[in-house]
Amino acid sequence: MLLYQDKDIIAVNKKIGEYVLPGIKGEPALIDRLEKSYGRLLPVHRIDVPVSGIVLFARTKAAAADLGRQFSGQADKPVEKRYLCAVDAAPPAESGRLEDYLYIPSGKKLNKVRVLKEPGKNTKKAVLDYRLIFRTERYYILEITLLTGRKHQIRAQLAAAGCHIKGDIKYGAKRTNPDGGIHLHAISLKLASPSSGASLFILAPLPDDPLWNALPPNLLPGE
Repeated sequence: MLLYQDKDIIAVNKKIGEYVLPGIKGEPALIDRLEKSYGRLLPVHRIDVPVSGIVLFARTKAAAADLGRQFSGQADKPVEKRYLCAVDAAPPAESGRLEDYLYIPSGKKLNKVRVLKEPGKNTKKAVLDYRLIFRTERYYILEITLLTGRKHQIRAQLAAAGCHIKGDIKYGAKRTNPDGGIHLHAISLKLASPSSGASLFILAPLPDDPLWNALPPNLLPGE
C-alpha cells in the first residue's frame, strides 16, 4: 500500500512476509515490484521479513544521502521511528529505556543476535524507549521509539528483557503465528523533507488481524 510520495521519496506499508530487497535465494522483493511503477528507487532503511509497516525509498541520490544522514543520527533532527508490538509478558516498568550492546553475527544469513550488557568486540550499542499502551487478556501492547537502528534490535532487546514478541520463535516466543509473521509493526516515521526541510509524518495502518483490530483507534501515534 502506497502511503506517501513526492519527488524525493516513496513510503509504502510492507506486508508480513515481503522482502524489502532480494533475498539470498532470489526471493521476490518489494523494491522490484515498486520500480516497475515508479522507476529506479534507492533503499534507505529496511525492516525484517516477518515484520509489517513503513518502508521508505529515495527517488534520487541526493534524497538518499540526506535520508541516510537522518537515519544514522548525523542530521540536526534524526528520523523518529515508532513501532507497535504485542509481547507475552509485562515490561520491567510501564515505560522506560532499554540500553544494551548487540553482537550481530556476520554473513548473509542473519543468525540470532546476542544481547550483552557491556560493550565487547564487534558489538554495537542499541537503545530504545518503550511505553505500555494497552493490555489484552494474554498480551501487552508496547509502543517503541527506536533510537538506534540495529538488526533485530527490538526483537532481541525485548526478548532479553523477558518480553517475547507474539509469533517470534527465533527470540523465544512459544509458537508461531499462522501467517509466519510476528506482531511487530513499523507504525510511523517523522522526518524532514530532503528538499524543503519541512516536517513529514507518515502513519502506516495496522494489518487486518484480530489482535490489532482490538486496539482502540486513539492508541495510534500522532504527530
